[in-house]
Amino acid sequence: MTLWSRVALAMALLVVLTAGAVGLSMTYFTGGGIDLKALLVAAALALLPALAFSWWIARLLSRLLAAEAAKHEGSHRALTASEENAQAIIKTSLDAFFQTDLDGVVLEWGPQAEALTGWARTEAIGADVAELLVPERLRDAHRQRRKKMLSEELGISAGVRFEASAMHRDGREFPVEVSATALRRGDSYVLNNFMRDISQKRLAEEQLIQAKKTEAVGQLTGGIAHEFNNMLTVITGTIDILADGVKGNPHLAAITKLISEAADRGARLTSSLLAFARKQPLQPAEIDVNDLIAEVVQLLSLTFGRHVEIVTKLDSDARPALVDRAQLSSALVDLAINSRDAMEGMGTLTLATSNVVLGIRDAVAIGVEGAGDYVVIEVSDTGPGIPPDIRDKIFDPFFSTKEVGKGTGLGLSMVFGFAKQSGGSIELGGEEGRGAIFRIYLPKAHVSVLPFTDGERPLIGGQETILCVEDDLEVRQFVTIQLEGLGYKTIVAANPAEALAIAGRGTPFDLLFTDIVMPGSMNGRQLAERMMAERPALRVLFTSGYAYGAMHAQGRSGQGIPMLTKPYRKAELARMLRRCLDPAVDPAGDPIPLPYSVQPELERFLRKNSQ
Repeated sequence: MTLWSRVALAMALLVVLTAGAVGLSMTYFTGGGIDLKALLVAAALALLPALAFSWWIARLLSRLLAAEAAKHEGSHRALTASEENAQAIIKTSLDAFFQTDLDGVVLEWGPQAEALTGWARTEAIGADVAELLVPERLRDAHRQRRKKMLSEELGISAGVRFEASAMHRDGREFPVEVSATALRRGDSYVLNNFMRDISQKRLAEEQLIQAKKTEAVGQLTGGIAHEFNNMLTVITGTIDILADGVKGNPHLAAITKLISEAADRGARLTSSLLAFARKQPLQPAEIDVNDLIAEVVQLLSLTFGRHVEIVTKLDSDARPALVDRAQLSSALVDLAINSRDAMEGMGTLTLATSNVVLGIRDAVAIGVEGAGDYVVIEVSDTGPGIPPDIRDKIFDPFFSTKEVGKGTGLGLSMVFGFAKQSGGSIELGGEEGRGAIFRIYLPKAHVSVLPFTDGERPLIGGQETILCVEDDLEVRQFVTIQLEGLGYKTIVAANPAEALAIAGRGTPFDLLFTDIVMPGSMNGRQLAERMMAERPALRVLFTSGYAYGAMHAQGRSGQGIPMLTKPYRKAELARMLRRCLDPAVDPAGDPIPLPYSVQPELERFLRKNSQ
């Protein structure tokens, strides 16, 4: 019952009570007749309970009014607190908040919305949200979508989440995610919208897609390179034998040389494929990037001619980089040739070096392995630059803007793969019409690594026994001939199971020479670990044309197991075998004499005299 209903009921009861009291008093004093004096006495007697009842009604009314006032005050406080809480949520939200009516007119504009869009609250209130946030070409579609949403969502779920392109006050566009919910207000609705910038999310998604695409192509190229390198191993190895046999015939010797050069080109092609796939074996060493660039510039100056000016801006304090010297040199030459072709043989090519310290956010954005110190090599030109529509494809394998027959499309993809495999990255800069800029980020060297050097050295064989495990029949036959030609005793196995069976029979051998990538449940690395667990003194040499697995092949005490990359020549095979079998060797594989020690003689003397 409401307050005023209670008051009306109390007044009615007062009237009834007063009338009843007067009637009873008159009847008692007059005996049924009408007497003025008796009437006054009766009225006076009836007035006393009426006054008492009126006093009770007043107190009741006062309490009711006080309770109603307290109720209204509590509701007001709750409403105020609710509004303050809503404002606090809006102000502290990580997303931008704005409220509109059903026509899209802005009713509320949060501080995050000001920061995200550049529009102040005073400018946004009362404006059409489509005019503020939606690019002009998308406004009609935005209004149609809003009408459809209102007709379908109101009264059902009253909420929707979608991604769209928003426009900043300065005109630039950026992707956003919007959560819109409808709230009933009176006879109509208002739309509460929370909006967030998803530029970083989109960038991460694109990087993930690119990484997956790169990995898929890498798996394909790695498998092709493995099989192709097996064939090249046989070709390049037998070329040496043929060359020795036709030394006295100039015509046949020339043909043999052509075959050898073709095989080398094939090997370089597979190396480029593996470089893109980031599965080539690298020989990193601490190098001075300024010295390397000086050598590259000297080479380029002899080939580019006078119409291409080569400028260097080398930081004298540039840190040493831990990188494969030959691969970095090849990468710089590839970038320089691309720049020369882009400038059509006339312009300025600039090579610069600098140091940079990357934080976590910058490291993720650039794509290097982690935060830290890096050396940056920048290659820039004065050509036409890279158009925006092909920037995302520039590092894809076999993508080329050159005419058919004037490029393989592997140059930039090889540089990209090499930089990634080295723990760094490559970044494309510059603008269309103002030249291209490529920045290679390489990790700073923390330790020195002795480089592996080739040279004309005599072949050194041996008389040890070698267990050769190779799944390819032609390669297995070729390796057997080469090993026996070097004086070694050879035991062959077509797979890890056969090799384990040979070892299980107690057959003695000094070195396990195994391919890494083999069909079945066990690869060469796992075979080596199994055998070394049973034969701790066993020496191991890996080989592969697809060297990804060898990157993680670690032997006893954390020492890396040597690997011979396919295709290889007889001289390389001989040198690597001695490097594994000799007690101590230099980086080129030559034995190092050990100092004489009396410790073994002392131990034998003590054992003999203790018996």
